[in-house]
Amino acid sequence: MKKLLLSAVVLLCGMSAFAQVQWGPWVSEARENSISILWVSERPGMAWVEREDGSRVWETFAGRRIFRRLHCIHLEGLQPGETVRYRVGGENLEDDSNARKPKFGTGYADTWHSVRSFDAAAPDCRFSVFNDIHLRTREYSTLAAGVDPSATHFLFLNGDIATAGNYVLDSLVRYELAPLGALQTQLPVLFGRGNHEGRGNAVELVADIFPNRTPAPFYYTFRQGPAAFVVFDGGETGHDRSILFSGSAVYEDYLNQQLEWAREALLEPSFFYAPVKICLLHVPMIDHPDKTDYLLQRWLNQHFMPLLNQVGIDLMIGADLHEFMYCEPGTMDNNFPIMVNDDARRLDVYTDGKSITLHMWNAKGELEFEKEIAR
Repeated sequence: MKKLLLSAVVLLCGMSAFAQVQWGPWVSEARENSISILWVSERPGMAWVEREDGSRVWETFAGRRIFRRLHCIHLEGLQPGETVRYRVGGENLEDDSNARKPKFGTGYADTWHSVRSFDAAAPDCRFSVFNDIHLRTREYSTLAAGVDPSATHFLFLNGDIATAGNYVLDSLVRYELAPLGALQTQLPVLFGRGNHEGRGNAVELVADIFPNRTPAPFYYTFRQGPAAFVVFDGGETGHDRSILFSGSAVYEDYLNQQLEWAREALLEPSFFYAPVKICLLHVPMIDHPDKTDYLLQRWLNQHFMPLLNQVGIDLMIGADLHEFMYCEPGTMDNNFPIMVNDDARRLDVYTDGKSITLHMWNAKGELEFEKEIAR
């Protein structure tokens, strides 16, 4: 009887400790030498990430350990392709009424997880793309269940996973990340902002859960194996952007900033000389001159396409249309194919540097599209 009671106490303590992690953890902002690990705790407090060797990296800002619910800890000094075994934990804040003597109470520690950093020297690259889920968490979870984490390097969320609204932290994480289940702890989750994630209030929260410090939250480059990637943020697709947001929208300036940044970034040797170059963005750069609804797509096509052709992009992956589209080279002033993934579909991409293979799956696990792109 005593043993039974002791076991019950241990079980309850373990459940209590685990329950301190409200959402996550998840991995983002992965590079060859670093990754960011994030989670949301039930209560504000100090937080740490522990490595397998027992070392801990605390969440700090300007010389202080900070107290909040959304935690983001950047692990640096990694080796390319290194498997990082980690767990997250922290100390709950009880009282901060005295700024000089905050009081902390119970601590917690999550279970152990493993994730790999990127490796530009790896022989291949495999990733999965999700887009336009719009809060349909059941379909999202079903699509994610088909991903093999042992054979996948990262996941890419290509926008409109959530829908416009007054964003709050818990709701964003619930819809953007929680349906991925254990995948979010095992694979880097990278992000391309959709127009709906730019429509809500407190849009900065989206950048907080998908940190990317340089050059900007929603446009950047990275490399895995033979593939170099550039991510763009197409902004708002609505025709009357400034009217929609009471004059607060400055997307034209924002898009021009990205274009100027790309003129230099895409000529960096790690990108320019990569065997395969892939462009990722929510709004595809396609041209429909007879439809005013496609104003933004046409603008992107006219302004970005010449540069992308010049640097030798091999594939563009877009979303937004809620329908499948595959544009052969030359049909949109493009020297490369443009793949628009359907909503509620998962796109699996594989490249060994010699060709690119695309597979699009529906929620029933049925293969709806297959294509091999020779280089």
